[in-house]
Amino acid sequence: MTVFKDVALLTTLTDLLLARDNALRLLKDARRLTEQAQEVLEMHGRHLMPHGAKFPVEQKNVRIELDTKMWSRAFDLTGFKQLMDAQAVEQFQKSLYPEPPEFNEANIRSTFIDLQLTAGVMFRRGVFNVFRYLSDTYKTNAAEPFRIGQKVIMSWMVGPSCRRGLSIRYGTSSDKLNDIDRVFQTLDGKKFDPRSLEAEMNIAFEQREVFENDYYRAKAFKKGTLHVEFKRPDLLDKLNEQIAEFYGEGALPDARCQ
Repeated sequence: MTVFKDVALLTTLTDLLLARDNALRLLKDARRLTEQAQEVLEMHGRHLMPHGAKFPVEQKNVRIELDTKMWSRAFDLTGFKQLMDAQAVEQFQKSLYPEPPEFNEANIRSTFIDLQLTAGVMFRRGVFNVFRYLSDTYKTNAAEPFRIGQKVIMSWMVGPSCRRGLSIRYGTSSDKLNDIDRVFQTLDGKKFDPRSLEAEMNIAFEQREVFENDYYRAKAFKKGTLHVEFKRPDLLDKLNEQIAEFYGEGALPDARCQ
């Protein structure tokens, strides 16, 4: 599907890798110079070195922290996070701890070439995970793939706002809404702005108003439900095509809805 053609190529990471290597080299040099300063001061007495001038952690820990941030930044730059649902992003973040793979050319190529090859499958799996609970006809191993209709009712999505009115519940509910918007923005070829839909909806719901933009019309209820109407039939068709392709690839999970 053409939605995946704009994922950034590996060459876009060259500057990031160069910055990482230069930063580690400079930090290593700074540590060496700091140790030399301490040796100079120790010639004239103990404990003369200012504690604020000392490096608080070992060089290995500096590398681990830097590489963790570099992997996260690389995913942002390549656009792969826009193809990943909340569960996939969480799994990626967990894979960086307690120690990430070294952020070097070999590991970058291995990671992102694999992701480039599986981008379509990854996106379709995320679509399935996000939308399967919104279909009344979902059945594991159903003869016909389920389809998402123009209107859906989502439970346990809304609660009292800390200011007034209602707001989207933080946590699983807000993650689900964020994922829905991510999918529609991606299918529309737009860059996704995380949490923007949640923020915009909360402004309306705090005023007890119906939310509406180019993609959705939504109304919040005190009992916790959120009624959402998808206003773009063309994107809804693309969404259902992704679900049908997911089934067609034989990727239907064994799990029952949990």
